[in-house]
Amino acid sequence: MFNMFYIYMAAALLIVVILREQLKKRCNVDMDKIEVSNLLQSAKNLKSKYIKTLPIINKKTGTKNLIFVNAGENKAVVLSTLRQITEFDKEQAQMVIEKAPYTFMKNISDREAKITKQALEFVGAEIQIK
Repeated sequence: MFNMFYIYMAAALLIVVILREQLKKRCNVDMDKIEVSNLLQSAKNLKSKYIKTLPIINKKTGTKNLIFVNAGENKAVVLSTLRQITEFDKEQAQMVIEKAPYTFMKNISDREAKITKQALEFVGAEIQIK
């Protein structure tokens, strides 16, 4: 009686061989000439392109950090105001709101921190300055 493991391994190996041949024919890619370092760099580029990271504004104009604590009752207005102030896209602003409490501005001046806090608190958000 055959062990299923060997059948799966043979099928996987066959798929790899077919993919290598198709890459050579259709894309002019020779798998024997590809270096591992290039593959790792390509993987990092793809990761940064398709995986969204949480946005942080780091201005280096001061020592204050702004922490988004709560969006309050009117999340749509807070989202819109946050986008206008930070120039985040809609997805980034939603991530900040969903991950609260979250530091979204770092190393900003005391004046900018106060103005941004007042603007967001005016529309119902809860912001802390640290």
